[in-house]
Amino acid sequence: MNTYLALYGVRRLELGPTAAAALVAVLGVAGIAGRVGWSKVAGQPGRALWLPGGLAAGAVGAALLLAASAYAHPLAWVAAVAVGVFAVSANAVSMVLVMQRTAPGQAGQDSALVSAGFFAGFAIGPPLFGLLAAAGHYWTGWLLVAGEFVGAGVVALAWALRERRSVVRR
Repeated sequence: MNTYLALYGVRRLELGPTAAAALVAVLGVAGIAGRVGWSKVAGQPGRALWLPGGLAAGAVGAALLLAASAYAHPLAWVAAVAVGVFAVSANAVSMVLVMQRTAPGQAGQDSALVSAGFFAGFAIGPPLFGLLAAAGHYWTGWLLVAGEFVGAGVVALAWALRERRSVVRR
């Protein structure tokens, strides 16, 4: 999302380049705070299990706020904060979980696999969003992003339920 937020700001919200860049900067600052804060929470026993699903739900809300900002432009600023706090933070929380649950000697390979998933989104998402933006379909683009986060939330919930069952069996 952060890769095309400035484009959206300039083209759809009619922000100047500096304001659109500030929108991305707000996302970045919120992302730093979210990564630090949520990573700390992920390190607490019992909380890490449900955190990815909660972050995905927050990211869905952020994407929907961005879609709504087409009609109420100030929502873009709130959405930028929400993207940082929820979506951007998911990467750091995922890495904490990899470190907590990986088998000895597997941390490098497991974290690389998780990183590959995140960067696949950077490789695939912008061209798709760009096609939608070129056609003037920003709303559809943000709904697509929200749908992707719903998918991530479903995966996170399934993982949490599986983890909880395996802990109960021990």
